[in-house]
Amino acid sequence: MAQVMINDKAHQGVFKTKSKKEKSDCLNLRKTLLGTSPRLVILKSAEDLCIKGFDISVKKHKQGDRVVEPKVSERLLVSEKDKSAALEHSSAESQPQPQKPAASFCCLYFALVMSLLFAVISVMSFVWTPYDLLMNERLKMVRGLPAYEWWANPPDEVLLRVYLFNITNAEEFLQDPNIKLQMEEVGPYIFREKLRHTDVKFNENGTMTYTAHRTAIFLPELNHLSLNASLTLPNLAVLGMSSYLWDASFFTKLGFNLLQNRLDSQPLMNTTVYNYFWNLSDPLLKVAHQMVPSIVPVQNMGILHQIYNDFVDEVTVYMGPENGYRFFTVNQFHGSPRFGYWDNETCDSVQGATEGVTYHQSIAKTDTLKYLRKTICRVTPLHFDRELLKMGMKAYRFELPSDIFSRPSDNATEECFLSPGLPSLPSGLTDVSPCYYNFPIAASFPHFLNAERSVLESIDGLTPSKEKHGSFVIVEPNTGVPMESRARSQSNLVVRHVSSFPRVKRFSNTIIPMFWAEYNQVGLPWYIKSLMYISVNILPVTQTYFSFIFTALSCLLVVRLVFLIVQRIRTSSGPLHSYSSLDLIPHTDSPASKC
Repeated sequence: MAQVMINDKAHQGVFKTKSKKEKSDCLNLRKTLLGTSPRLVILKSAEDLCIKGFDISVKKHKQGDRVVEPKVSERLLVSEKDKSAALEHSSAESQPQPQKPAASFCCLYFALVMSLLFAVISVMSFVWTPYDLLMNERLKMVRGLPAYEWWANPPDEVLLRVYLFNITNAEEFLQDPNIKLQMEEVGPYIFREKLRHTDVKFNENGTMTYTAHRTAIFLPELNHLSLNASLTLPNLAVLGMSSYLWDASFFTKLGFNLLQNRLDSQPLMNTTVYNYFWNLSDPLLKVAHQMVPSIVPVQNMGILHQIYNDFVDEVTVYMGPENGYRFFTVNQFHGSPRFGYWDNETCDSVQGATEGVTYHQSIAKTDTLKYLRKTICRVTPLHFDRELLKMGMKAYRFELPSDIFSRPSDNATEECFLSPGLPSLPSGLTDVSPCYYNFPIAASFPHFLNAERSVLESIDGLTPSKEKHGSFVIVEPNTGVPMESRARSQSNLVVRHVSSFPRVKRFSNTIIPMFWAEYNQVGLPWYIKSLMYISVNILPVTQTYFSFIFTALSCLLVVRLVFLIVQRIRTSSGPLHSYSSLDLIPHTDSPASKC
């Protein structure tokens, strides 16, 4: 009786090598199945059993004098014991085997997309570095990005400190012509300057137009001096109007003297600090306003009221990558490229200046920064002083020149900032009367720093110091962002030859300090400092390494993609067979089935 013997020769996962006879038996089994059993679909399973080490041998038996090969059905039958073992092995073989599946189309597509993406990033990172891209995005002033939002709604980082000059010898000065004015500095009175930008409009010519609003907010928590304190201060209405009429006709002077005597207006006054800031008036001022409103257009001469009552400006500035060096420099101020205060176009121009919120990028030490200062009716230059380290970054310090308020040393040169018909001011002072209704005011450094010695010696109690009274800005040169700034200036009342007015003739040809102010940018928001630090300290150093990393990732993904493609090709070119269990062998009645 023929019997197909299937012995599992594998033990603990180790299979023995088949003999040449066993390989031959496997081939015989394949031929037999193909030739006699077209209904069977277990060729692969049987072949795999053979290859795995099962002994599939076809035993012949004698029938009389002949050697008879068993029938196909008899060859496939097994004893009950061996069949059980075969079925267990077949069941195990029917489970998914730990062989690598063919790469799916999604995997190939993902690998292709990622390799192309990293390749593009690596190439772009060499051509357009992350630093350059970041700087260009800043120049575009895109809404929602930090550069634009910080500018549109600046943080409360600008402090205004105001110092007054209290006259301590008023009576002695008025009675004795040989005594000089004795002044005592009182302050600071600290305010926060709030800046807002509204009505932002992007123009087609690469400019941006906006409206800037500035207000001053008193900060009680930072002040140790009371606004209700009483001081002796110059009466700006009496002294200022007298100086304004210094060259008026005889009858005009006569009428003014009569009015002054009738109202009993004095050249010096006792008033509170608050009134001097926000609500300074005099009966003479009110009457003059009613009589000649075209010459005296205001009734309130409070010094901060005059500055912040209508501190609203329409400004047009350059922006965009095409205007890198001109970034945020002024193109027009109130719709004009000029202030409209001075006849000389060079002195009157606003173009090329900034409001100090930001400067152009890539600042060089040889550059001249221009700062538009509306309170002194002019654009002031800033020159490089020294390099320093601030907030962990390299920074440049630019200073206001010491001769900014001086007259030209060359007498042949036309004096820029002087209203026609007025006498020249001492060197160290500059006329700003056009900004204040032609009221006789001059600007200088605080405490007459860098002014003519005769000006300083005419007043007692002033102690000029470059450290305390000079102006400067510390700017990060790559981004052009100011890190700290102190803009200091002093407003002075210019009393010209007023001997025709008995009440004020004691002040003839005198420059009287009114107050001095400091605009101090004390710092930057943390997110702006962090972005600046990353931009100037980290990106330039690390961007090359990032470029090489992306290049390496791109190459690795390409290699992986090639491997997946080759694997897929090899898998798809092999024979496709179904795996079936030996249970699929149809049962036939034969003597072997009873074994």
